[in-house]
Amino acid sequence: MLKPSAWGRKTVVQSHPPRPTSTKLLDTPLETYSVRDRVLFVKREDLCAPEGAPPFSKIRGLYKHLSNLKCAGIETVGYTETSISMAGWGVAWAAKQLGMKAVIFNPVYKDTHEELEYHRYQWEKWGAELVDLDAGMARVNFNISRKILKSEYKKSVLLPLGLPLRETIDATIEEAEALKQTSWGSVVVNIGSGTICSGLLNAFGDITPIYGIMGRTGNVGDKKMKIISHSQVLYFGAINFQVIDPGYEYTDSVEVDAPFPCNKYYDAKAYKWLVENIHLLRGPILFWNIGSDTPTNK
Repeated sequence: MLKPSAWGRKTVVQSHPPRPTSTKLLDTPLETYSVRDRVLFVKREDLCAPEGAPPFSKIRGLYKHLSNLKCAGIETVGYTETSISMAGWGVAWAAKQLGMKAVIFNPVYKDTHEELEYHRYQWEKWGAELVDLDAGMARVNFNISRKILKSEYKKSVLLPLGLPLRETIDATIEEAEALKQTSWGSVVVNIGSGTICSGLLNAFGDITPIYGIMGRTGNVGDKKMKIISHSQVLYFGAINFQVIDPGYEYTDSVEVDAPFPCNKYYDAKAYKWLVENIHLLRGPILFWNIGSDTPTNK
């Protein structure tokens, strides 16, 4: 077990302003830390969204995706939520900015996770309509949601589970390309849907070892091939890309004394792996922080 002091301390931090109240997405800082006597660079993509939106980088792309749907005549967007995801919050926020209706399919548990209670508050705050579904397998509830949305809401679209949107991949590529002036020795990122990792693989995969740490146990080979496919990477034989499964269940949380806001259900799992394996990683090391804490999981 690592001692708290081993998790890292801040040495140099680029200053960043408070998140604004507009819908403008932000440039995010690259922060520098000392971790076990190694230098660690952290891309703070959790800071990309304005105040009111959830602190996670899938907001890049989500707003544009909904804007494109609106231009195509879609008036209502639906999303099938899970117990700890911030995606529904993001959908509700983005829809509100665009004057669209959001329908969040709300999983009802016997005992409600406090994270879900907080997210329900955010859905309602941003004007979403909640439709209760018995909690169960996400894919089953997705199919139920699709039938309800199709039958009861005109000009509607159900967004995919996990929001694996092309617009988000492209936005991540753009952010990563801006950092390619540094010859990174290693890039570490949490993998959920693999959307952010797909963007990093496209930008860095030909020259930099990428370590994707799964936040939920599953088939490593399938996940790797899915990410490669979505990345549209052109140098399949040349990439140095590893998908690592530490064995976490989806709702497992990880407590780390990270020197930056690190979501305990997602990024903390990758950060823990990084700290425990930092002596094996080639530098400079870049950690891509996708999301930070909400008031319920700090």
